[in-house]
Amino acid sequence: MKKWKIMAITTTIAMLLGTVHAFAELPDVDKTDRFTVTNETDEVITMLSEDGELVIHINGQTPVVFEDETDARAQLVDGQTLAELLTTRKLTVTYAITTRSLPPQTSPGKVVIHYEIAVPLPIGIEPPLIEVCEPPLTLNGEIVANGVIITAPAPYLRGEVIMVPLRAVAETLGYDVNWDEEVQGVRLGVAINLFIGKDYYIVGRMAPIELGTAPELTGGVTYVPLSFFRTVTGCGAYWFEGQIVIDNISEPMN
Repeated sequence: MKKWKIMAITTTIAMLLGTVHAFAELPDVDKTDRFTVTNETDEVITMLSEDGELVIHINGQTPVVFEDETDARAQLVDGQTLAELLTTRKLTVTYAITTRSLPPQTSPGKVVIHYEIAVPLPIGIEPPLIEVCEPPLTLNGEIVANGVIITAPAPYLRGEVIMVPLRAVAETLGYDVNWDEEVQGVRLGVAINLFIGKDYYIVGRMAPIELGTAPELTGGVTYVPLSFFRTVTGCGAYWFEGQIVIDNISEPMN
């Protein structure tokens, strides 16, 4: 009887060792897809693939690089988080083992961020554009959007840069505007993202655009530099005899 028990124990140990050995020899698997952040803590970023077939958990030790092996963390813009850089981006994740959950989950051994090809913004009529205005400059408080004087908070000057209220103008141009209190950010349609106090404006999956002036929250209203509407949304945007004039020359991304 004892002999059979010893044999059974020996067999079980051999099977366990074989399982560990098998895991050790599992080949790495690469999955390329777009991933979206579903949860973020100080220690871990959790992301779900666009096809819904893999959850990844990225921790502080996970190598995250661009295609040229540049360390992504070293490329973060002031105030930008790794989660903000990664979300909705096309990634290649390398892993060996996943859980048996649905969808399976893994802590990848490496994450590679794909570079995106920038799509040129549409080119339209170029009226005399004033992005940084030289004195004498006066504002009469009027904003004309698509040929109509709109009801909106008054624009103001930040140094020599004209700041205009985002929501009133963007909604007139046909954009759906959403405010995220948690991250102090605004999304226009499905492709444009910006954050209070951060001079980077994200259009789809292109690299962030810097305008030299960050969005500001003034009196509960988000203001952006006038150049935002030309450079980021592809609209005509200029100052003319005290008025701010903004014309939509591209299809809004709702």
